[in-house]
Amino acid sequence: MDGLLFNIDQDLQRHGNQALQRGQNDIERCITLVNVMVRFARNSYNAVRYVAGNTPEDHRRNPDYVMIVPAINRQLLDLLFSLVYMLDDLTVRSLQYQRSGWRELDQHYQMFKTRFANDPEWKQHFRNVKGVLDGMVRRFGITDEERKKPELIPFWKTPYQLKDEQTESRPYLRFLEKWLYGDTSAQAHLSFGGLSMVGPMLVADLIGGEREDWVRKRIILQYHFMHFSRTAIITLAIASEIDAHFRLGNSSAASYLWSIFAEYCAEAKDMFDHRYGALLAQN
Repeated sequence: MDGLLFNIDQDLQRHGNQALQRGQNDIERCITLVNVMVRFARNSYNAVRYVAGNTPEDHRRNPDYVMIVPAINRQLLDLLFSLVYMLDDLTVRSLQYQRSGWRELDQHYQMFKTRFANDPEWKQHFRNVKGVLDGMVRRFGITDEERKKPELIPFWKTPYQLKDEQTESRPYLRFLEKWLYGDTSAQAHLSFGGLSMVGPMLVADLIGGEREDWVRKRIILQYHFMHFSRTAIITLAIASEIDAHFRLGNSSAASYLWSIFAEYCAEAKDMFDHRYGALLAQN
């Protein structure tokens, strides 16, 4: 996995530099965006691998810390939904995604500037953010009218909305929402259903006895396997989508990882059978 993520990152940087040299600004913009996405996925995967891992030994690591993993997986799934949807029409949809990002950042900038404009400690921060916003205006074609009325630019849709968009990948987005996103989101948002799934781990020490021993030796291990395996397969899905779309040449490595994960994890097998077996075979 480390090797695959590293190679995809390096391949994207090379392709992005080549596009920049050729004056292919839209292609370079798209490549830069997905490069940031795969780097975010790699960072999340490495963080979970440490927090929920067994090595290196660290007395500060607590098995219960695995309960934070669904929140991270929710972020990765949000990224995967956006990525899959964008790749159906990358040039157009990536620009919509980035323009919506300008609106979000501008909204927060205006809100905080209104609140803290007279505080000298905030002035440099506001200058920095203003510089970023001005760069986005130029790069993403924000018009003067849109700067005056940011609401003219739609916010990016949520995964629940994206799954119903008329797009080639609609069946897969609906599959993800049904089998992975729903309960992951519930735990990340801590609905009572989500909280109930971690309840036994949170109160095991209050119950004590055989019930506590059962939680520690069985329940937490099952929970650990489900959510860490999701981190791994969602990260692999992000990498596979990008590698296949740009034909980076890492499909054999990605397919090998899918075959390993599918042997031990039913969700990995479902994802591979539903999409990645055919997608990677094309490259």
